[in-house]
Amino acid sequence: MTLPLNLRSVTKGVPLVTDRLLLELLNDLHTADDLVRASAREGFFARLLGQVTGGRHRRDLAVSGALVGAQRDTLAWVSSLTERLTVTDLAVAEVADRVVRVREDLHEAEGRLRWAEGEIRELFLVISELASQTGRGLAEHDERLRAVESRLAVDDAVRRWRHPRPDPGLGPLFSAALLARSAAAGPAGAYACTERGAHVEQDLVDRMLQDPPEPWYEGVRPVSGLVAEATRGLPADDHRTMLSELLGEGLPEELVRARGPFSTALSTAAASTVGGADPDEAARTALRGAVRAGPRYVAASLTSEEVLRQLVAEQFAEAAARRTRLQDAGSST
Repeated sequence: MTLPLNLRSVTKGVPLVTDRLLLELLNDLHTADDLVRASAREGFFARLLGQVTGGRHRRDLAVSGALVGAQRDTLAWVSSLTERLTVTDLAVAEVADRVVRVREDLHEAEGRLRWAEGEIRELFLVISELASQTGRGLAEHDERLRAVESRLAVDDAVRRWRHPRPDPGLGPLFSAALLARSAAAGPAGAYACTERGAHVEQDLVDRMLQDPPEPWYEGVRPVSGLVAEATRGLPADDHRTMLSELLGEGLPEELVRARGPFSTALSTAAASTVGGADPDEAARTALRGAVRAGPRYVAASLTSEEVLRQLVAEQFAEAAARRTRLQDAGSST
């Protein structure tokens, strides 16, 4: 029998909880029906949000709106910081523009100022070269900074994965999926989208194979058995609901359209076993529903390294697709 647990205690030591809470708020913005859901039908994070805000969701719409507004303001500020290269180059561009205007004035003055035109032309060339060099220098500096931020983010995520405080007891498969997902959603995922960041995924897999919280299995094992074992070992139904939602259940289609088959199977199996359903049957059904021919293929049996490679690749591919969607949306506005 599953004992009722305080929702906050379930989330201790689990990564991505804050991210999913924000996405739950996003859910409420997108779907009017979510604002009037019955308490019995609310998901894990909808109920957790109610606890965080100090009351039921419908009574706290004003508070939720304020939180979303604050988040938007923060996002706008962070976005402005990312444009620092534009701001820096703008000063140089303004100087160059002023030089152009002076040169045009000289042309109008004809012979009276013709003696200075050559000097202004040289100054214009110098300023243009300065602008070019500044842009290249700042771009190289920013690239190095992104590499450092990526490495530090992976270091922090792996450290918390190896030594969770406290240990949420999610088991190796779900813990690995959340580690990869949190890394892909942060600076490492953004850097992996660049030409120089192609190594990030492999580096993360290598780190996960070295000194894991508990030893990985040897040889090859059936994937359905791994998924069933992972869901069976979870402490309670609230953990199953939480993990299914952390891996994408209940989010708008546009946010999970790029979700990989392994991630989908884990999420579906976790949700399906709430209430005592058979984990083995739930795992087989989830895999059948998530896997088909083509790019959504998952082999029937995998080594532990192959499992990690697929989990990591899926999380980074999904995060990259979501970043592209945001960029496309921004460029269309």
